[in-house]
Amino acid sequence: MGRGWGVALSLVLMIGGSAVAHGQTAEDGLDAMRARLAEAPGYTGVFGVARAGETAVGTTQGRRVGDDLRWASVTKMVTAILVLQQVDAGRLSLDAPLATYWPEFPVNADRITVRQLLTHTSGLANPDALPDADADGMADFYQQAADWRPVCSAPAIAEPGADFAYNNCDYLVLGEVLERVTGQDYNALVRSRLVEPLGLDRVAVPSGPRSEAQAEGGPEPRIDPASWGPAGGLYGSASDLLKIDRALMEGSLISEASREEMWKGDPAAGFAALSVWSYSPDLGGCLGQTRLVERYGEIGGVQVRNFLLPDEGVALTVYSDDGETAFGEVWQGQGLSVDLIRAAACGAPGA
Repeated sequence: MGRGWGVALSLVLMIGGSAVAHGQTAEDGLDAMRARLAEAPGYTGVFGVARAGETAVGTTQGRRVGDDLRWASVTKMVTAILVLQQVDAGRLSLDAPLATYWPEFPVNADRITVRQLLTHTSGLANPDALPDADADGMADFYQQAADWRPVCSAPAIAEPGADFAYNNCDYLVLGEVLERVTGQDYNALVRSRLVEPLGLDRVAVPSGPRSEAQAEGGPEPRIDPASWGPAGGLYGSASDLLKIDRALMEGSLISEASREEMWKGDPAAGFAALSVWSYSPDLGGCLGQTRLVERYGEIGGVQVRNFLLPDEGVALTVYSDDGETAFGEVWQGQGLSVDLIRAAACGAPGA
């Protein structure tokens, strides 16, 4: 679930200018995405695009448009939105110490800030490093309904604010903070703050072990989404995720100030921002250089790519239930992800 490109992205020279094609519809973008995905070896899943107030979703054989999909670490973007809503309401402060909201948390509570949790600079332990007794490639912690508090209360692995270190404890702790300041558990908060206001079909963290995809040529390890919780446990449809993307870009979920803070990528940390990565690559085609907000998710054999082009009013999401789908990295300027972004925005991968 982590990002391997890190500081390398900050060294990429990005030139060019935005020249987005006008007159394209969401269906045009979907058709172009479908054509490109048909060329991706072994791809199966669900994909969609939102633009100009429209949302269009497509599938490969064996999938339905309304399928409940594992959002994996795209969940972190949703958790960040919920946190920033509480910042806007005055109940949370990004630079307040964790002890303000959870005084008994045993690891550096007086030094770790909410912002550091959102940016993976808290120094907390990482559940991914826990034992994998059955050697199936998944830490045993994630395969049952486990209490994460002892895991995330382990000795810190770094000083707060010292370095970017991707981990799930940051967002598990944020989920607890949200519950303490709102009086609602995570699923209830998602329902009251997102599902009901946006008219979503269903978005929630389910419970109970499940295995539903392929990983390295065979069935993925069984996982329990409740163990991932606010860090990676949400399930929902592709159209629901695109509705959240649209509402975020349109400014109906959080204030403009919070949104800009959320999208403020740090070049020294590979353009990591609050739960997302945000930078302005030269995407070529009809786009040229334009702002991109991206959030990846990977658990077991599931991969999710969620891209927002705020200045173009375009969002796209791609779900793969094959862990070997090669999406590539956008900052490298080529590969499946870049082609899909161009397809969604321009109506053709190379346009």
